[in-house]
Amino acid sequence: MESPQILVIDDSPTILKMVECHLSQAGYRVATAPNAEAGIEAAAAIRPDLIVLDHQLPGTTGDEVCRALLRNEVTAQIPVVISSAMRNRAFASYTDLPNVVDQIPKPFTPDLLKTGVANALQVGAMVVRAQQTGCAMPETVGDVHDASLEGKTAAFPLRSVIDFLNNSLCSGRLTLELDKDRIRFNLSSGRIQAVCSPTISPDRLFDALPAEMAELAPLLTATLGERVDPSMSGLVRMLEKSLTDPRKLRALLRSQASILTYWALSADPGRFLFEPDATMPPMFQAFPLQLSLPALAVEGVRRCDPTTDLDAFASILFARQTPRGGNLDRSGLSPLELKLASMFDGAQTTSALAEQSGMPLEAVADIARGLELVGLLERRAAIPGASVLLIDDEPESARMIQAALGPEGCGCQLKMVRDRVGAQLLMRRQRFDLVFIALDRPNQEPILNACREQASETTRFIGLVGLSDEEELNRLDAMGLDGILHRPLAESDLKATLDHLLSPSGGAVLA
Repeated sequence: MESPQILVIDDSPTILKMVECHLSQAGYRVATAPNAEAGIEAAAAIRPDLIVLDHQLPGTTGDEVCRALLRNEVTAQIPVVISSAMRNRAFASYTDLPNVVDQIPKPFTPDLLKTGVANALQVGAMVVRAQQTGCAMPETVGDVHDASLEGKTAAFPLRSVIDFLNNSLCSGRLTLELDKDRIRFNLSSGRIQAVCSPTISPDRLFDALPAEMAELAPLLTATLGERVDPSMSGLVRMLEKSLTDPRKLRALLRSQASILTYWALSADPGRFLFEPDATMPPMFQAFPLQLSLPALAVEGVRRCDPTTDLDAFASILFARQTPRGGNLDRSGLSPLELKLASMFDGAQTTSALAEQSGMPLEAVADIARGLELVGLLERRAAIPGASVLLIDDEPESARMIQAALGPEGCGCQLKMVRDRVGAQLLMRRQRFDLVFIALDRPNQEPILNACREQASETTRFIGLVGLSDEEELNRLDAMGLDGILHRPLAESDLKATLDHLLSPSGGAVLA
């Protein structure tokens, strides 16, 4: 399936370069337009999945652009995210425009940009439709008349739907249709309480259960379905009275839920629908799970597909992801799992993290794969051999770049200097692929110009700045940089810049 396309309309060349760099690295196709007229034409021509629109454009404002998009039936359904340095004064102009689904204040960081775009892509089309029709949620289809939310997981992945329900503190039943199977998640105040399937045979779960649960396996015939007849209620009452230690039954219910969750997350796309206030199965009324999606995903990997090829995983880099609108609930993860999750920084391999945490490599790999399934981790590939020069006198930036791009990070050939003399001496002796240069102060611009005179035609220059307002962009635009990075620096942004500028292809640009 082709990746989503984002159209960015902004009159700042620096903003366009930065947005194109980071969104392309995140896997999106990116088109850009420098003014309203070009943006409206591009929107009609390419019909992007999302538009990121600057509020203040030459000769007009973003709200006028939104109205023009609404007048054309070809572009009326495209979700729009507004960016502006004017904050509430600007965003107040968009309250009555149904195609505006979110806002990003300027100056924005790369993380805020990427998470804002990801969130808008997940729910943007539903929000536009709801605002245009006056419905609280998209219209229901088929023969289910009390569903308040439904769609296809090809457009809205299961993890995004559960994140939305979790953050909205929704209660009800989410049904996922996968070919001939149906898997159902019951939620209360957004947290997962039960995972069942009326179509999956208990035999399919037996092999994934741990050996110590073999004696309870026959109970799957009762726990897997959603029986609400009197005999089922009687069985639940009997178990409540007879079990001196319900932990084994709770472990069985959790294992069942984790297996079904893993199958749901790793399955081919299907359909979903959410019914508010649906009745929870009796077994889970008595023994609710109270678990988060990340906890079920990690355990699901252990039960269904534990890591065996340790050599392949030893050198993989995983970096934390915090998508906007993502599920912040981590209930059910152990303290050790939570600690390990915080250690994935995109700079250390899984084998290094295993050694540092004292956990077996296979355990670290299973946790990483489970968190990757729910979008909390992302794999990073190193670009060995790139030649990088840092010109900066700030120790914290030097430390961060050394950790992210140096021998222990991406394996770049990294040189660091603090002043103009040192930079010019190095550039006389060596060709650099990338030059990171501090540009917080006006007196640093002559260093950039001197280095450019000595650099090869293929050298790319990235400014390191601490932007405090949009006016600072005018000075940076005039320099013709290949990119800018905001302080404080983040390892993920450094690696994204490295990958983008040294990759053989980049995003599309519409002039």
